[in-house]
Amino acid sequence: MAEARVRTGNGTTGVLAQVALRARVSTGTVSRVFNNSSLIPSETRSRVLSAARELGFRPRVGVRSKQIALVTEPPYKTVMGGYVNTLTQYICFALSRADAGITMITEDRIGNLSDCWFDGIIGIAWEPETIDILKHMSNLPIVWLSDNHSDYFHTIYVDCHATGRLAGQYLFDKGHRRIAVIHEPDYTGKGRAEGVAEILRENGVDPDHNLFRFSSARPLHLAVKQLIDAGCTAVWVTGEDMKVLEVNWLIQELAGKRIPEDISLMGFENPGISEFLRPSLTTIASPLRETAEKAVEIVLHDEFDSLQKVELSGRLIERNSVITLK
Repeated sequence: MAEARVRTGNGTTGVLAQVALRARVSTGTVSRVFNNSSLIPSETRSRVLSAARELGFRPRVGVRSKQIALVTEPPYKTVMGGYVNTLTQYICFALSRADAGITMITEDRIGNLSDCWFDGIIGIAWEPETIDILKHMSNLPIVWLSDNHSDYFHTIYVDCHATGRLAGQYLFDKGHRRIAVIHEPDYTGKGRAEGVAEILRENGVDPDHNLFRFSSARPLHLAVKQLIDAGCTAVWVTGEDMKVLEVNWLIQELAGKRIPEDISLMGFENPGISEFLRPSLTTIASPLRETAEKAVEIVLHDEFDSLQKVELSGRLIERNSVITLK
């Protein structure tokens, strides 16, 4: 039978009995759940595990490897080489180096969280149902890779406003006053666009008339047509995915414009791709490897009473896709 520890003053005495009472099952059933018996129905297993988490029970680490749940997007949403795909790989590498077990749960089967035993969670996902489920998980560390839920989870993030300001200042210093931002339709994407607006406003340029914001959830060919018709001299595609490649193609091949001679293009870093575009792409890079390693460090530290909020910084990589206007 699995040994136990409880984060209360009761020691290990009566732990199985406490879990059994709370889950309305026998102590034998609790024991079989924690020994991964296939004879226990799923609904009973979920009830026992939920009761154990509420009581702070976990099998003793020392006779087993820590088990970490990695909550991520399903494959049909994940772009090869994009933000989620890259972070998932980095986190798996870091957990493997720490000899931790990995349970990967995609958002399309998020209900499976209640059927698994784990010592911590790292979340790279954004659906409201996922966030709500994680907010109700207790007595284990959860690391979230955005700062908009820092009251509930450990958070590691690159400030979206600061990133937008970095991009906005760079484009402003290059002489661009009429700028388009194609951004994700979420908290982070809107924050990045607002960071650009702040820079324009601080430099006496009215963002209401000179900053054109387009959600990347809309058809990109319409956004490209509208920003060209509006006379934008530069466009920043904010997401750490492949949409900037499509915008690059639409501007040059479909609209027949030259980058950067007719319009400058700026993106987010896609390692191994950005520098080989025509022209090579000026980007802002997020510290994805550092983010992954810090997330693993925090989740394995096993602290959930005091939440950490860790801010990292993006960096500008200047290449050949942004021109200086005279």
